[in-house]
Amino acid sequence: MGSKAWMYSVAKDDFAANTNKCNKFVFDVAVEAGVTPPPKVSMYLIFSRPPTAGEWADPKVAISGWDVVTSPLPGDVVAEAHRYADATGHVGIVVGPNLTVSASALVGGVIVENDWGFRTDQTPTFRRYTR
Repeated sequence: MGSKAWMYSVAKDDFAANTNKCNKFVFDVAVEAGVTPPPKVSMYLIFSRPPTAGEWADPKVAISGWDVVTSPLPGDVVAEAHRYADATGHVGIVVGPNLTVSASALVGGVIVENDWGFRTDQTPTFRRYTR
C-alpha cells in the first residue's frame, strides 16, 4: 500500500512516464505471485504486452490461463472498461470481501486499497488464474 512505483508521472519498465499503469501493476503482481507465463496479449504475432484494463474487462478477450468468474475471491483480477482519453478502463486485484488494490488514477497511480469494483454503480469483470 502506498507504493509510488506505478505512478502516472514515472516510467516503469516499458511504460513511459505520464501514462496510466494499473494494468502494469496487475501484471507485475501476477509475475511476483509466480504466474507463468505472465498474462500477455499478442500484437502482430511477434510482440506481446500486458493486457490493457479494457481487455481484462472484456469477457470476449481471451487471456491465456485466466477464466472469467462471477464470484470473486482474493487473488482474482477485477476490471471495468471505460473510454478515457488516456486509458481503456481500470484494473486491480481482489484482496478480500469487497476490497481491491490498484494503482489509483485519483491519486496519481499510488497503490491503494478500497472498494473499487464492488460499488453499486459498477459492472466489473472478474478473472481467475486457472493454470
